[in-house]
Amino acid sequence: MMRGIQLVLYLTALSEGVSAFVTIPHFAGISHALRCPSLQMANAGKDGGKQFSVEDPKNIRNVAFVGHSHSGKTTMAEWMLFDENIITKKPSSGESSLDSDPTEASRHSSIFSHFIRVPHRGHLLEVLDTPWGDFPSDAVATLDGADSAVVLVSAPDGLQAGAINAYQHCKEAGIKTLLALSKMDRPFLNINEILANIETSFKTKPVPLQVRVGEGEDFQGVKSLLLLDDDGNLKKNEGDDIEEAWLEMEEAVAMVDDELLVEYLENMELKPEQVIKGLRAGVRQGKILPFVYTSAEKDLGVAELMDAIITTLPDPMEMREEALKAACENEQGKCGMEPGVEAGFAARVIHTIVDSFGSLSVLRVISNNRDQDNGSFHSLPQEVVNLRTGDKIKMPTTANSFSLCGKDRISLQDGAHIVPGDVIAVPRLPENIHTNDILTVPDAVKEEEAEIFIEKAAQVLTPLSRPAEEVALMTTVTVSMPGEGSKKNKGKGAGGDEKLTSALAAMAREDLALRVEHDSASGKLLLRCMSGEHMQLVASRLKDRYDLDVEFGQPPVQYRETLVKKVTKVEGRHKKQSGGSGQFGVCYIDMEPLEEGAGIEFESQIKGGVISRPFISSVERGVREQLQLGGPLAGYPVTDVRITLVDGKMHSVDSKDIAFQSAGKLAVKAALERGGSRLLQPMDKVTFLIDENLQGEIHTIVSRHDGYITSTNPSEAGPGLEIEAIIPNAGMADLSDALRSACAGEGQFSSVFSHYQPVPNDLIEKIVENSPNHHS
Repeated sequence: MMRGIQLVLYLTALSEGVSAFVTIPHFAGISHALRCPSLQMANAGKDGGKQFSVEDPKNIRNVAFVGHSHSGKTTMAEWMLFDENIITKKPSSGESSLDSDPTEASRHSSIFSHFIRVPHRGHLLEVLDTPWGDFPSDAVATLDGADSAVVLVSAPDGLQAGAINAYQHCKEAGIKTLLALSKMDRPFLNINEILANIETSFKTKPVPLQVRVGEGEDFQGVKSLLLLDDDGNLKKNEGDDIEEAWLEMEEAVAMVDDELLVEYLENMELKPEQVIKGLRAGVRQGKILPFVYTSAEKDLGVAELMDAIITTLPDPMEMREEALKAACENEQGKCGMEPGVEAGFAARVIHTIVDSFGSLSVLRVISNNRDQDNGSFHSLPQEVVNLRTGDKIKMPTTANSFSLCGKDRISLQDGAHIVPGDVIAVPRLPENIHTNDILTVPDAVKEEEAEIFIEKAAQVLTPLSRPAEEVALMTTVTVSMPGEGSKKNKGKGAGGDEKLTSALAAMAREDLALRVEHDSASGKLLLRCMSGEHMQLVASRLKDRYDLDVEFGQPPVQYRETLVKKVTKVEGRHKKQSGGSGQFGVCYIDMEPLEEGAGIEFESQIKGGVISRPFISSVERGVREQLQLGGPLAGYPVTDVRITLVDGKMHSVDSKDIAFQSAGKLAVKAALERGGSRLLQPMDKVTFLIDENLQGEIHTIVSRHDGYITSTNPSEAGPGLEIEAIIPNAGMADLSDALRSACAGEGQFSSVFSHYQPVPNDLIEKIVENSPNHHS
């Protein structure tokens, strides 16, 4: 592949007089690029070939697609593009033009978020397609840059954990939601049961925006309760077949507002304009969950879904109004300011892409400056500040930035206006720019920091203030290149280890659920990720992208040793004479075991100057070094002991620092031999988050891993249980796979070191034999 070279095609649509620049990543992609969606963007579309941008943020809907794996999120996004003539090839199941990573194509499912722009009835839909089910870390970061979300629930599969988790996250983050029942053309559906389960799990009754025409294999489409024209006007649809659903929506809207409720109780109906206004208000307040029916593969309900997004979900300016109101109430001088322009430019990094050409940071624009004369928004600023680090960063020009359509990058026009709600991709920002960072102009830094504080305090979480969420990393392995002599040992002699470290670092910038660490105790490279499946995905991507083969191993367990019984007056003597000045040092120590977690304590009871103060320090250094070198049982470091220096001897000429260090080491060795050594194993505190009906499975998993349950409580993070357990670190390697197998992926855990405790007698011999530090 030729690096650093980009081929730019310049096409002119003669009929429209519109130009489009399309960047093709490498020469091998030319044949694909000539058919790529980006080439259609400037020349097609039901909006008459307009460029995909709007000047008014109120015509933008920034919406994420979330839901369980294989619920049809990416398929729905592609059919939206097809219906608006952005792509010309009909989408097909299992084949996605949006999947940009080779591993996605082989899996037939997404592992990273995709970003598309869809024009519809004079509006711009910034669609953020997330891989919520299997890889929620990237999905959460992307979702936290959205104002609203479409929660897709597969009708044939029913309500699944991914949809429940996604909806719960939206509720906590203040993201407004619309429900879409997908795959309505499949047989054997029970829609009433699904809706009842949704109401129970979401604690909100879904409100229909449509009536369905047929069901299952007889599904023929939908009839909307509200009709949206190309000018954005809404009116009530007509027909006896919608009256029951209209009444249901009317009742839900009446409960949103006291005035509407009084009107409804007096007249037993609301005017259509009241229903429309109350519907949008109810969605913004989180009191109404509207839903639609879809079958993307039959292209049924897709256009109506886009109508519903425009009709019910808020625009970027509406989402900022709540934050400004909260700031005003906190007397921060925000009263009366226009949303989206109040602090100059501000954007959140919602995704990072790293490839052979460098990095690409995907930004969700939150606000920008306006031109005082004509009211238009500015382009990108020349310089921004990273709120997390305080670093100033030079920004590329707008002409060097992109909008995205899946794998395709569409160059923005020079001087293009950057509008609140826009999702744009900016190349080659510094490596210390991370996903979830907030970028703003230098003059607005203090104002943005104050606003974030206010929004959090007022629980009004806009994209500016949503905190980054920690990801549960449930698998830890060692990672290395194949050893010498292996057929897979490519690049080993040419800096292979450095290539591996560099490749993993680049992948960790893209993947928030990937941590690369160096284990100082073993010298090994550690990889922390979500699951065994995630680990294999990392291996596949290393091979596909960097042509690197890797081997995974179980991380070394950090066993410890401790003293069994107290010993006293143990001598350590170092004497060496070799012609000139010699080396002489003698110390006597007591050693006793301490309670678990006490560590190492050293004290001196030397009196009368039998050992001078500098040499007391020398003894301590020798003692601590020997304890770290390991005990006599298996060679693991010794802990939880107190060493007391009680006596000693020194020579006026031959006593030296090194002599008393050696004496301290010899004393420790002798004390451990006399007092005996006990093997300790590290224990982890593991916190499981699971559905209530999986409690039995967790008890079985913990028992099989030689652990024990310490507490079971309702989860504070949402529905379900939080179960805490203590499990030996030696059994953690396969815990994520055991959890996934037993709970069908509907659970997660986090773990931290808890304490050390004695190893059971029946395991000691095997651990000693396998210890890399043991010398028989």
